[in-house]
Amino acid sequence: MDVDGCCPHYECQCICYGWGDPHYVTFDGTYYGFQGNCSYWLVKEILPKYNFSVMIDNYYCGEPDGLSCPQSITVFYESYKIFIIQKDINGIFTNQISVNDKRVSPAYQNGDFRIVTTGIDTVLVIPKIHAKITFSGLIFGIYLPYNGFAGNTEGQCGTCDNNRTDDCMLPSGKIDPSCPHMAHEWHVNNSNCEPVPPKPTPPPNPCDKSMCEIIKSSVFEACHKIVDYGPFVVACEFDVCHMHINHIGCISLQTYADVCAESGVCIDWRSATKGLCEYKCESPKVYQACGPQVEPTCDSWYNQKFIYMADAFSAMTSMELEGCSCPNGTILLSSNSNECVPSCELCRLPDGKYKQANATWTEGCKQCICEEDVLQVACHPLPCPAQPSLSCDQEGQIKVTDTTGCCPKEKCGK
Repeated sequence: MDVDGCCPHYECQCICYGWGDPHYVTFDGTYYGFQGNCSYWLVKEILPKYNFSVMIDNYYCGEPDGLSCPQSITVFYESYKIFIIQKDINGIFTNQISVNDKRVSPAYQNGDFRIVTTGIDTVLVIPKIHAKITFSGLIFGIYLPYNGFAGNTEGQCGTCDNNRTDDCMLPSGKIDPSCPHMAHEWHVNNSNCEPVPPKPTPPPNPCDKSMCEIIKSSVFEACHKIVDYGPFVVACEFDVCHMHINHIGCISLQTYADVCAESGVCIDWRSATKGLCEYKCESPKVYQACGPQVEPTCDSWYNQKFIYMADAFSAMTSMELEGCSCPNGTILLSSNSNECVPSCELCRLPDGKYKQANATWTEGCKQCICEEDVLQVACHPLPCPAQPSLSCDQEGQIKVTDTTGCCPKEKCGK
């Protein structure tokens, strides 16, 4: 709506994303490729209004062509520094998050922002300024409202003003004819930048671009009219021809699927890649193409805070995304566990493990049961069998008590 609230008009929201080695689409939709091993400003405010900025750290990942990839992303907001990095732990990619240099585990929320993860994507939302930042290793997305940031952004994501002619603006304010050249100029002060490598040369042999055709196929048809797939096809073809990695095209498909999902169209696309883009979840969790950003658990307080409470945080994390979750018929035990259980009717044990309601077990010299009505553990001493009468009537014998085991036992001793 206009300022006076009388007339509506259309605005393109400020959406910038990058992926692969890396490819960028600016807030106004300009696509460009960029190589650089350094820390760069993706977004800064020209005139400080919200104390908001986003920085990305790249590293060289595509020898011998000198290609670079995103490694971590840092969001600055008011007095917060939110750092997200993805690490490969035993073949499982895990996003690690810290707030003001202190590790936190998602879902995490304070009065100003919320961080959730699907096991693949990490999502940060700041309701007060309606900002959303997503990160999944080689992919990032920045979603800002036009009415809060129009004409007031600079950096590798360009100026959000619905005008592509000024997308390649340098820190000096001048417009560079080359966005890749502009992108290098947004390196963070004091960051260790290596020299720009030579541009990759086309491979001598034709490369297989068939995976990239999936983006244009009926698999993504529901999203074609909502999000232009052109840049993702171009990026996919570049990657499969230069990075010499079988599954590198998956990154462009995943990015297009992420952007579609954020627009409300969730697509099960990995099944169309003949296993090449299959995602491996940490057992016992399984891959889910379209699932909740916050998985329900057996902790009722957690569910109430992150799922059932209708507020600005839940409104910004309601879109379905791909991720890893417990198999059908089971539920996640708690947010900080990776245990899927068939029921939440469980008793919690001191060692952190759980028992089903009515389960019985022996613990030391006690018989324990998980009481169904209160879900509490009750333990009682093991019953001891009656002992036969013992007569120690030989010379030098006396009765002694053997305390080996749980039940005392009398025997004859000397």
